[in-house]
Amino acid sequence: MLRRLPPLNALRAFEAAGRHVSFTKAADELSVTPGAISRQIKLLEDVLGVELFERTGRDLRISAEANDYVTALGTAFDQMERATKRLMGAQRESSLRVHCAMTFTLRWLVPRLPLFHRLYPKREIQLATSLSPRPINQLSMGDIDIAIQQGTGDWPGLVSHRLAGSALIPVCSPAFLERLGPEIGIDILADQTLLHSTVRPDDWREWLDAAGGQHIESDRGLYFESSTLAYQSAMEGIGMAIGQMALVLEDLNAGRLVAPFDFIHDNGVAYYLTYVEHAVKKPGVLEFRDWILGQSIEYEAALRHMRLPGGESLVPA
Repeated sequence: MLRRLPPLNALRAFEAAGRHVSFTKAADELSVTPGAISRQIKLLEDVLGVELFERTGRDLRISAEANDYVTALGTAFDQMERATKRLMGAQRESSLRVHCAMTFTLRWLVPRLPLFHRLYPKREIQLATSLSPRPINQLSMGDIDIAIQQGTGDWPGLVSHRLAGSALIPVCSPAFLERLGPEIGIDILADQTLLHSTVRPDDWREWLDAAGGQHIESDRGLYFESSTLAYQSAMEGIGMAIGQMALVLEDLNAGRLVAPFDFIHDNGVAYYLTYVEHAVKKPGVLEFRDWILGQSIEYEAALRHMRLPGGESLVPA
């Protein structure tokens, strides 16, 4: 159906001017100049062929017929506003805002997300990432619905579900390991290029101390902005990276990376799904929670089936 309507801006200007019976107040409401209001009113009068206001000196009067038009326009604009809010609200309700550290997002979450979308094709995920942790209070403030973050599972005011551990293990490319020879010990690390993430600068020191390598200098080597870059550099044979098990398992399984040592250091830190308790009322939160916990179970099963060079399980004792 073809609707023949005057310009919307002219109608908005007239409705505001007629409601206030003032060009100045209408201009303030719409954040324009009184001259702009006057020009829009003149345009509308030309389109309609009707004089809408009587201007006598400084006085402004509106005819009864024009006032009825103002009332009808006001009702129409109110309906448009309510419809717009409903549409925007429906969009917010259907979308789920998830925040996660960048490397976990790229290496653990994103490869699994197509499975979620096949189950819930109408559920929109707004995924935000950062190199540094997200302030926890953004969950309680409603800026995000779900955060996947590292810790021990104890965040006051938040519900948390463990997804995957972040035990530490050195990794390198198969070619790099071959160059080291058939039998290597931890002391060989003193002469190798160690790859670090500036977000996790203490991981090598933590693993070496736990593995009995306190005498080895840990801060040598190359530093990258993220663990993802460090892992990629390890695949390219540049050096040896310290990997979080959850983030390198797929590469170990595919043979892109190998673990030269049998020792795994589990410091008790893990990745957790977290949200405020009342968030479960929002559509999608329970769907995402139940789905990702199922993915966590599958990940742990895959972990138990992997073995290190010495035959040890990838699951720390």
